[in-house]
This record gives sequence, C-alpha cells and structure tokens, in this order.
Amino acid sequence: MPRVKHVPEGFDLAQALAGINIDRGQAIGPQIYAALRHRIVDGRLPGGTPIHENDIASHCLVSRTPLRSALQQLGNEGLIVTRPQVGSVVAPPDSSRLEEALFVRSAIEQQVVRRLATTGLDEAALASVMERQATAAEIDDYASFFDADEEFHALLARMADVPNAWQLVHSIKAHVDRERFLLLSTTPGRSRQAYGDHLRILDAIRSADGERAAHEMARHVESVLDA
Repeated sequence: MPRVKHVPEGFDLAQALAGINIDRGQAIGPQIYAALRHRIVDGRLPGGTPIHENDIASHCLVSRTPLRSALQQLGNEGLIVTRPQVGSVVAPPDSSRLEEALFVRSAIEQQVVRRLATTGLDEAALASVMERQATAAEIDDYASFFDADEEFHALLARMADVPNAWQLVHSIKAHVDRERFLLLSTTPGRSRQAYGDHLRILDAIRSADGERAAHEMARHVESVLDA
C-alpha cells in the first residue's frame, strides 16, 4: 500500500523550495544539502514535512542520486527521520540533541578564541563580515544576520587555523540553529544583542585576554537557552 503524504496544513513545497539555484559547474549534492538544511533551520520546511525524493528532485531540477546523498547527510544530522507507515519526514526539534550540540560547540569555540588571543586576528578578513552584521543588526534583519553570524564563526576557526573544528561543529549543531533562528526571528533586538556579543569577543581577543574571550564566547553560544 502506498504511503499517504501527510502534509502540514497550509504547506506549499514549491514555495518552500523557491530560490534554490544549482550551479551545474559545481558538485550538486553539497548544494542541495545546504539549501535543504537552511530551509529546515529557518522553518520553511517545518517538522513533519514529508520528504519525497521525486517531488524535491522535480522542483529543484536535479537527479535523485545527489539528492539522496544530501538527504542521507541530513538524516545523519538528525534533521530527517523515518517513521513506520509514513516514510521520511523533517524531524521535530530535539532538546537532547540541542543540549549535546551546545556542549560541543561551546567547548570548541572557546578554544578557538583562546588561540586567537595568542595568535591575533586577520582584521582585513573580518571587515566585510562585521560590516554585514552591523547593517543587519541596525535594521534587525534576522535572516541576513543569521547568515553573517555563521560566516563570522567559521572565519574565526579559519583564522585560528582549525577550519575542520568548525566543520565538526557544523555537523552537529543543526538543532541549535533551528532554535537560534527562532530566537532571532521572534525576539526584537536579538540581532543587535548577538552583534554586541561578537564585538565583546573581538575586544577580548584584541586585548590578548583568552579567558575573557572564552567567557564571552560561552555566554554567546549558550544564549539560545535564554529562550
């Protein structure tokens, strides 16, 4: 018996997937993974949304092979789950994964800023992303700030010469990102608060105060629990 598509009320898959543009000159799987992950994080693909390969492949104009690889990676991150008689669906938020991811992310990012307090910052590399954050924070544009925030933390890891540490964080923090995006989008002024956190972290690094930088980073990362 074929599985029934239990679609959340009011959900439109075409609308949720709108704007996905695939660069055929680059690997397709990672692009589909990034696009779907972003839409799960920002709620365009809410928990309970059925995942049907044919439908997604058709809307995104891709074959099922790279799509299947992307879906497998999302499943490994706990963003897609398989349910009996239902099939694969977008997973609901998971508090246990949230707490674990916060633990790991906080530990790694504290070490990143401790190292930077010793080795220093690449100010030229920081300038663009900090300008984007300032612009988004000024108008409380949470979607733009979220993307710039991601780039900021990835950049710190690259400057500390531990880019794979950020990749490890990224692979486990999807459930944190869902809560962060919800927090940013529903709390007025939250973008400005996060931007202020970043400025304090950078000030501590520039002052060569590794412990203060680590404290500010821990407070910043764990602020999602304030919600």
